[in-house]
Amino acid sequence: MVMIAANIEALSLAELQYLAQKEGVDDADILDRDELIEALNELYEDLEVPSSFYLAQHKFINTFVEYLGDDELALLPGVQDLPEYYSETKIHLLFKDPYWAHAYWNISPADHQKLEQSFEQYSIYLKVKIHQSKDGKEEEESFEIEIDKNDNSWNVNLPLRGRTYSVSLHYKDEIGGTSGLLCRSESVVTPKCYWADNVDQLQDEKTFTLLFSSVVTKRGTLVECPMLKEVVETLDNRIGG
Repeated sequence: MVMIAANIEALSLAELQYLAQKEGVDDADILDRDELIEALNELYEDLEVPSSFYLAQHKFINTFVEYLGDDELALLPGVQDLPEYYSETKIHLLFKDPYWAHAYWNISPADHQKLEQSFEQYSIYLKVKIHQSKDGKEEEESFEIEIDKNDNSWNVNLPLRGRTYSVSLHYKDEIGGTSGLLCRSESVVTPKCYWADNVDQLQDEKTFTLLFSSVVTKRGTLVECPMLKEVVETLDNRIGG
């Protein structure tokens, strides 16, 4: 495998030695840290890296990145591949911002086999519940999201601020029409939009400028901002009323 290092200086001595040995650096086990970094830098300077390589990288990269070669990245000491499946069927809801959350789940092999044996045709869907109370007991409304059986994550829109949300994973028998619950997530609470509830304070010029300066670029272009849209809609309703 041919590799490049995105941040060689961030690697430990053991990682540098491991990588240098994989790349065929002579006496890698006796070289010190500075010598290993120098040897690896010289090695990678000789590689012809296409400009498109940097554009195609994943969002989060700390140390090693794959360049060319095998499908699997060589393991560093103490690093293990994540299992394809876990033994428990679970779903999690990760709060991203007041308007979105990320749901990710795992259906255990046992539950997957049970579904395959029980139904000739079945589908999987998400049900997002919106609660008024923080304990998640009082349900206000809910909506469903159709997903593929091979999906394992989804970005979920949170339409109302200051509410408690939970998401559950369900199955549905496409022939018989019956459905059932597979698992349910813990709840997340979204904060209210302060300025939507206090639009009168925006009549002060300094307050208005301070708030909206964060959503305008240096060239004066307005950045797409759900909070701004909500505040403007509130102002429109206030003026219209």
